[in-house]
Amino acid sequence: MQHFCNNLHGWFCQDSVMSTVDIASIAEHRSRIKNRERKSAPPARPPSPPSPQAIFLKELATALQPHLLSPKRMWELGYPVEIEPNSTKAVMYINPPPQRKLFTSWDVNAPEFVPGSQNDSGRGSLGSTPPRSDSDEEADEVEHLCVRCDKVFHMTRDGEYLTQSFCSYHWGRVVDRHYSCCNKALRSTGCTLGRFHVWSGTKPGMNGPIEGFVRARLSRGGVYALDTEMCYTTAGLELASVAVVAANGRLVYKTHVKPSSTILCYNTRFSGIRPRDLERATKTLRDVQNDLLGFIGTDTILLGHALENDLRVLKLLHSAVVDTCAMFPHARGFPMRRSLRSLSEEFLGRRVQQSSAGHSALEDARAVMDLVLLKVHEERAFRERRPISKQLPLLQPYDPLVSAA
Repeated sequence: MQHFCNNLHGWFCQDSVMSTVDIASIAEHRSRIKNRERKSAPPARPPSPPSPQAIFLKELATALQPHLLSPKRMWELGYPVEIEPNSTKAVMYINPPPQRKLFTSWDVNAPEFVPGSQNDSGRGSLGSTPPRSDSDEEADEVEHLCVRCDKVFHMTRDGEYLTQSFCSYHWGRVVDRHYSCCNKALRSTGCTLGRFHVWSGTKPGMNGPIEGFVRARLSRGGVYALDTEMCYTTAGLELASVAVVAANGRLVYKTHVKPSSTILCYNTRFSGIRPRDLERATKTLRDVQNDLLGFIGTDTILLGHALENDLRVLKLLHSAVVDTCAMFPHARGFPMRRSLRSLSEEFLGRRVQQSSAGHSALEDARAVMDLVLLKVHEERAFRERRPISKQLPLLQPYDPLVSAA
C-alpha cells in the first residue's frame, strides 16, 4: 500500500513538472513570434502635421473674431433673425430711409382744404395711408412704394397690379444736384421709362414673420465670401444669381436661380442678369439652400458687403458674419455706407462694377474677400510693429449707435 502511494505521488509530481515546462515553452514560443512580427512590421507613422491651408484658415478665423457682428448690431443693420429655435420663420427691422427735404410752393389762390372733400387725397399731407374698411376687396389690397420713382402703387397679395401707370425714373446717382445718368437737374422728369412700378420686398420698420428660412445645424468651419444678384418680381427683389469664394479666391459655388414669382424687371444694368440667363436656369431657391448648407456650418464665417440683403433673398439665417460696410464705415456715420466700388478702388486699386454688362457676383465676392484679408493683414502688421506693452486693442466691430452719436 505504501509502495502504491509513493508511485502515485511520483506520477502527480511528474505531471506537474511536465505541465509547468510545457506552459513555459509555449509562452516563450509566442514571445519569439511577437518579436519577429514586431521587427517585420513597418514603423508607425507619426501624425501628419496640419496643412498650411488649415493653419491659415484657423488663424484667419481667429483674426476675424473681433469683427463678427453681434446679434444686436445685426438687428440694427436689418439682418433676418430667427424668431424661435428650429423655426422656418424670420423677422427683420428695416431702418427708414433718411427724410428727404420737401420743396413746395404755396398757391394763395388754392381752394380751402376741407376733410373728405374732393381736394382731400385721402393720404394726408405726408402721404400716410388712410384707414381701410374690413371688406375682402380692400383687405386684399397692398400699398407699396416704388423704389425707382418714389410713387405709391397698389397690388393684390397675389401680385396683380391695381395701379396702372408707367414708372418714370432716373437710374443714376445725384452728383452736384444733377443725375449722373442724363445730367438733368435734380427733381427733373425721369429719363428712363419702366412698364411697372417695382418694390424691394421689404418696408421700413418691422417685417415678418416670413416663411422659408433655413439655418445650418452642423459644424463645418471655413471662411467664405458671398454675393448675390437679384431681379424685380411681383414679390419684390428675388434671388437670380449667387457666387461663393474661398479665402484663396477659389470659386466654391456659382449658379443662376429661377425666381418663384413673375419677373417684372431683370435689372440688367446693375445685376448683369439677362433673360437668357434665367431661361436656362434650373436651380430653385430651395435647391440653392440645400447646396449652401452642404458646406456652410454653424461656425462658418460668411463675408459680404451689405450682407443682410444677400441673406434675405437667400432666406438664410446665420450668426457668424463679417460685413465690409461695418469694417470700413462711412466717414459721416450710420446709416451712410460706402459702396463696394469705392472701397475696392481706394484700398485694392481695383475697379469693380464697371462693366456695361452689369455687376458680377463672382467679382464682387472676390473683392469682399480681398478687402477683409487686407484689413486683417494691416492689423497684424500694426501689432507686430509695436512693443507688446504699447499695443493698442484690435479695431472693434462697427457700432452704428456709437458712430451716429
